[in-house]
Amino acid sequence: MSKLTKFSSEDIISDLPESIIDSILTKLPVKDAVRTCVLSSKWKYQWTTMTQLVFDEKCLCLSNDKKVAEKELVDFVMRFLLLHDGPIQKFKLSTSYLQKSTDIDQWLRVISRKNIKEIVLDVYGGKWRWSDPRFSTPRSIFSLRKLTGLTLSEFAVKPPLGFQGFPCIKYLELHGVTITLEVIENLISGCPLLEKFKFSHWNKLAFAIRAPNLKLLTVKGNLEDFYLEHTPLVVAFSINFYPLAWRGNVLKKVPVTYDYLKFIEIGKMDFKDTDEVLYVLQLLLQSPNLQDLQISSPDLEMEEREIIACGEEPNDFQYRTADFDIWERNCPTDFTFKCLKTVKLSYICTKHDVEFVKFLLGRSPVLEVISISPDYEYGEPMRMLPDLIAHMEKISFSNMWILQDFDRDLLLYYLVNFNA
Repeated sequence: MSKLTKFSSEDIISDLPESIIDSILTKLPVKDAVRTCVLSSKWKYQWTTMTQLVFDEKCLCLSNDKKVAEKELVDFVMRFLLLHDGPIQKFKLSTSYLQKSTDIDQWLRVISRKNIKEIVLDVYGGKWRWSDPRFSTPRSIFSLRKLTGLTLSEFAVKPPLGFQGFPCIKYLELHGVTITLEVIENLISGCPLLEKFKFSHWNKLAFAIRAPNLKLLTVKGNLEDFYLEHTPLVVAFSINFYPLAWRGNVLKKVPVTYDYLKFIEIGKMDFKDTDEVLYVLQLLLQSPNLQDLQISSPDLEMEEREIIACGEEPNDFQYRTADFDIWERNCPTDFTFKCLKTVKLSYICTKHDVEFVKFLLGRSPVLEVISISPDYEYGEPMRMLPDLIAHMEKISFSNMWILQDFDRDLLLYYLVNFNA
């Protein structure tokens, strides 16, 4: 027998460790994982021990008739779960075909006996909607006290009376949910091990986060008030507020020092808005060990659409225009960003934006990289360039800086003539 014939006759895949086979199966759509049963006798039931299950609109060739497709999906998922043998680490459902939540509740009752660790539920299949959620969170999910991760998208979150929280959860993600102040504060405080929290919300809401072990925080939406005084260990903070969130007496105090905070990302930052500027300034002042800062100004057309989507009129909102020197005037004279090494600024288009850049440059002694992406449509970015270069020369800023998307020839012209 030749070496090639001998090699081709060996079942190398079936001899792989169980953990490797499971990893291969989890990377396949569920329908293809089931089809591996025909490979050999050893593979006949391998799919029944998969530890990570993903049921979405790709797991079956579903009918174009939505009612028929729903029945096909429901029957397939239930059969799969009843034949499954062994623990399940992760269960993910992402589909827009379901018309009632009782099916989900039934599936969760089955997997509750499987030592489940992580659940992801999205009843719109990743297709974003502005309407109120169709489903309430399945009640059985609140009995899964060994969960370490939970993601809910487009649900009304209403825990049952007597719910004591999730004692083991480290990762919690809530998107487009309907939730009350009391529920969200109790939910977060009922997760004592919580380390990562992502939250997006479109209805007006004010709440405080009490999570002593929280390290990663991402918040997006139309919030009226938001307090972080109980998150002393946070390392990375991403905030992306819709325009309505900044109007009124909102987000003006950052009451504690965040000694562990090293990364801050701020989306839709309007450098002309006094309220936004003062909040961001206080956040920066209270983050003495900050290393990486990323800020993007709003896309004005998108911002107007988002205001309208929230049921408001763009012209209904007025704000106090910040003075150009607001950053310097409200910052202690001896303050510096002693650890800040990387800055990325996007959609820079106004003089207010440039004044912030100059403020950063003058107070960042160890800055290594600053990346600036202009917004040509609403600003005059090339007129800002000589001012920035002159300021960097004035403060002897010699480290790397990047002006993204500027016209290369014009940039070289300014550099040559300025240095001449």
